[in-house]
Amino acid sequence: MKRKVLLQLVVPLLSLCVLFLLLTVDPVRSGQPQRLLEISVLYRQSDASAWSVVRQGMEQAAVDLGAELRFLTPAGEDVPAEQRELLEREAETGTDAILLIPSDRAALAETVREITAAGTPVVTLETDLSDAGARACIGADNTALGEAMGTAALNGAPEGSLVILLDTAEDNGINDRIRAAEILLKAAGRRVYRCSPVGTETLTVAMERTLSAMSAAAVVAFDAADLEQAAAFLAGREDAPLLYGAGSTATVAAYLEQSTILSIAAQNDFAAGYLAVGAAVRAIQGQSYFQVEPLEFVLVRQENMYEPENQKLLFPVTR
Repeated sequence: MKRKVLLQLVVPLLSLCVLFLLLTVDPVRSGQPQRLLEISVLYRQSDASAWSVVRQGMEQAAVDLGAELRFLTPAGEDVPAEQRELLEREAETGTDAILLIPSDRAALAETVREITAAGTPVVTLETDLSDAGARACIGADNTALGEAMGTAALNGAPEGSLVILLDTAEDNGINDRIRAAEILLKAAGRRVYRCSPVGTETLTVAMERTLSAMSAAAVVAFDAADLEQAAAFLAGREDAPLLYGAGSTATVAAYLEQSTILSIAAQNDFAAGYLAVGAAVRAIQGQSYFQVEPLEFVLVRQENMYEPENQKLLFPVTR
């Protein structure tokens, strides 16, 4: 009996001792806060409002994955040069990784190659720079998206009519979309004109100049910022050409509902931001280039914009 009582006292006591030792040596439970991973996000536009939902996805991923984000926007007119400077500065100050939305892949490739070789991983959005050492690219298949927008414009532009493609892009993924749409439209017998701002012109001024000189059946914008400006310019305009575009911001959704925009190619921007931070964390953990499947996109018109799946793209609800 005494032995039984002794065992009943000693065994729990030994268990408590073992638990105490585990708690004192386990670094996860030591009470020391873990360092947040530092990730720099480099936009390609001074006005990053069109990226607001992407940013929400990034911020949610940062909370979930233990990262701290630093958002940087170019301020001058020479965006590629400023992005190069920001890339070099962030790498020198010791950021753990960089999320880059490239303005011009040719202008940035060498800088990306240098900083990745020196140990700072880069993940891109929208424009693939894997040839220059970037670890991953998050975005839709730009060629497929451009062809989809070209196909959509065919429905509103009879054979032989003019389709204006808004072109504010440098050598990046947006330019890939424009090129794919142009090839498809010309092959289908449509005339194509690229509308680009000249000098210090805004896109609105360039559109005013172009539409006063030629009659177009349709206008196509290939990113959300250009689409918002085009919709604001064409809204309420008599004999306005049909407007198609890519992007799913709240402003774009409002113009789609008003029929100013006829159809859009929309992707899950929240998911894009979340996946970008996730890819950056994987890169920090030492993974070399890894393939990320292109984001899916869908064509949305006014009549189907409130279908459940499309609502998730146009009106994302974050947790």
